[in-house]
Amino acid sequence: MPLCCSPCSCRPTWPALAFGVYLPVDQALFIDVLPDREAAGRDLGIAALAGNLGQALGPVMAGQVVALTGGYRAVWMVALVLTGVAALAILRVRGAR
Repeated sequence: MPLCCSPCSCRPTWPALAFGVYLPVDQALFIDVLPDREAAGRDLGIAALAGNLGQALGPVMAGQVVALTGGYRAVWMVALVLTGVAALAILRVRGAR
């Protein structure tokens, strides 16, 4: 059996497959809880901007933290603090309709 057809060669694709299933379901749930159907495009654009902005700024911020502290341990501490801030911010969300 060629190496490219072996079951071991498919292992790296499982996380990508899981993420590929998660994204459409997440988007469908997000659309279901939009406050105003008339402004759905704007709201989806803001959500996409929030997701992409975090992915764009994360490596830049992590690089700065590593450069300032000389190690990756501080990156995890900053991530912990930012996750706590995000958890506190989401407490203000009352719920979906």
